[in-house]
Amino acid sequence: MTDSGNTPVRTESDVYDRQIRLWGAEAQSKMSSARVLYVHITGVSSEILKNLVLAGVRAAICDGRPYPSTASTTPSSFLPPAERLALNDEKEGYLPPQSTEESDGERPTKKRRSTTMANAMKPYVEELNPLLDECEINETPIEDVPDSYFEKFDIVIASRLGIRQAVRIASATTSSGGKFYLVDTFGLSGCAAIDLGEKHEFRRELGKKLSDVTRLSSYLSMKHMMGLKLANATGRFDKVPPRIWAMYRSLLEYQDETGSFPSSETAADFAEKTMKWLDDCGDAVVGKDFLGSEAELKQLSLLA
Repeated sequence: MTDSGNTPVRTESDVYDRQIRLWGAEAQSKMSSARVLYVHITGVSSEILKNLVLAGVRAAICDGRPYPSTASTTPSSFLPPAERLALNDEKEGYLPPQSTEESDGERPTKKRRSTTMANAMKPYVEELNPLLDECEINETPIEDVPDSYFEKFDIVIASRLGIRQAVRIASATTSSGGKFYLVDTFGLSGCAAIDLGEKHEFRRELGKKLSDVTRLSSYLSMKHMMGLKLANATGRFDKVPPRIWAMYRSLLEYQDETGSFPSSETAADFAEKTMKWLDDCGDAVVGKDFLGSEAELKQLSLLA
């Protein structure tokens, strides 16, 4: 098919041909009608966003954090290299080059216009897949976004939240039948907490066949997950709490108490608060040294 200018126009059947042949037109239609919200864009959530948008799933972004300062601590591959490399110059008031042409070697001195992460990401998301609707953005600080906003989405993928906000958003999302994913990375490690809702249905693989549709026999909500004492966060294969979960919980606890993930500037404070939190767990297995020494905790804060 071509437009009036004889330029080829790509249709959904052209773009999603491989996917349609793999799982069928009906499944592709369901994917295309799904609504996915991304709360706080980070490196890991932007990768999820990219894969789903390219597959034909619309995206909405809720991120009122300031840009570009936020991007310097939670970089995203969506941002142009010139912007990402120039973020360190922000305090000096420099603007990155606006084109790929070589400059005269002098750095511009005009200050960059401040905006939000949601607004900065919007054009890059829409450029990924022009067949999708305009990327909806919400620039309201997350603590001021009402529960009713999250209820209209099928899936919410969030990062950089404290425990209180994670529990609130998960409850609002799952109450209307949606799914909630909390995911973050720190260094080469990462962790996710998932709340699929108590009515989640699935089919087990039985060899080459699938079982009948069934519900979860024991459902653990985000509220119960985050309220569980660290020493009790064990399972069939874990006699002690997984170290990676303890690391993630320490970051979430710190975010909940201070309003931000730890950084190099707050390394000492993070180490002190985390050792106290671990000590308050009051268990023979989980003590204040469960995640290592004070120096090791400071190192974790640099990776967050």
